[in-house]
Amino acid sequence: MSSRGRREPPVSAPVVPSSEALISEDAGFLLRYRDGRVDPERITGLPPVDLATSTGGLMDIALDPDYDRNGWVYAAISHSEDPNDRYARGLTRIIRGRVDGNRWRDTEYLFRLDPGYHLPDSKHWGGRLLFDRDGFLYFSIGDMSAAMNSQDPAMPSGKVFRIRPDGGIPDDNPFAGEEGALGAVFTLGNRNVQGMAQHPETGGIWAAEHGPRGGDELNLLVSGRNYGWPVVTFGVNYDGSVISDRTHADGIEPPVVEWTPALAVGPIEFLASSAFERWQGDLLVGSLSFEELRRLEIDGGRVTRQELLFKGHGRIRDIRNGPDGAIYLLLNNPGALVRLTAAE
Repeated sequence: MSSRGRREPPVSAPVVPSSEALISEDAGFLLRYRDGRVDPERITGLPPVDLATSTGGLMDIALDPDYDRNGWVYAAISHSEDPNDRYARGLTRIIRGRVDGNRWRDTEYLFRLDPGYHLPDSKHWGGRLLFDRDGFLYFSIGDMSAAMNSQDPAMPSGKVFRIRPDGGIPDDNPFAGEEGALGAVFTLGNRNVQGMAQHPETGGIWAAEHGPRGGDELNLLVSGRNYGWPVVTFGVNYDGSVISDRTHADGIEPPVVEWTPALAVGPIEFLASSAFERWQGDLLVGSLSFEELRRLEIDGGRVTRQELLFKGHGRIRDIRNGPDGAIYLLLNNPGALVRLTAAE
């Protein structure tokens, strides 16, 4: 799980073998959870992260599908040319490394672009990670406060990307080999994806995306499709001014669900536990500002029902299926790791 403990953690805690979990802190440290407690000694040695902006830091973490054999741990970090200057130019990076005792080692950079792509005063770093069942790694980069770049496949912000575990570009990516485009781009027009999950039956990749003031979205991602930001949106600027007068347009994928007012939608996870037999295949959705956990019933590419499970217990930063059949939530305000089990 990723917990960014210094301020408002986007939270990510992958469960590792022997029922352990790694928890990230925004300042660039990892914690190890095992035997019902968090080890107070931090795992150090990761590359420095941007701490000057409120949404930067060490973001999501994920385990290699073959972690038992190779030990690779993947991380999304916010990188700035001056990590203490909020106006410095920067961009999200994707790295991997191994945890050896309480040290991070063997760092490899999988996605690291030339400084010419960096942007100043960035607020939307994205930073969600997802391995699909074919072993490809998806990751998000937010619009980095440069909204129109989200429409340009030559620019990295406002996108979801797809790479191999070693950073290579899959040949079937929609812009692979296209001159001027970034071959790792999978989808365009994504303002700030903060949750991704793969449907256990259909294999579809679903993404939860922050809108501005209003217009949070749940999208079913399809290779090469454009999800609209900022050409179309259900939201407005934070000062109430209009971003776009359109909520739909030709060539733009409409959201499966949009939430106005915005939930500050965050992590999503399909229920896989047999302990929650009646809910298997449903999507759990967490929110920050509303402090909600919702259950969504899905039929094909549609959401047929939403149920509010609880509200007001903290900002939900991550949701994971546990190896013990329980559901684990990582919260902040207050900081807590919560275990949910099925009622008798």
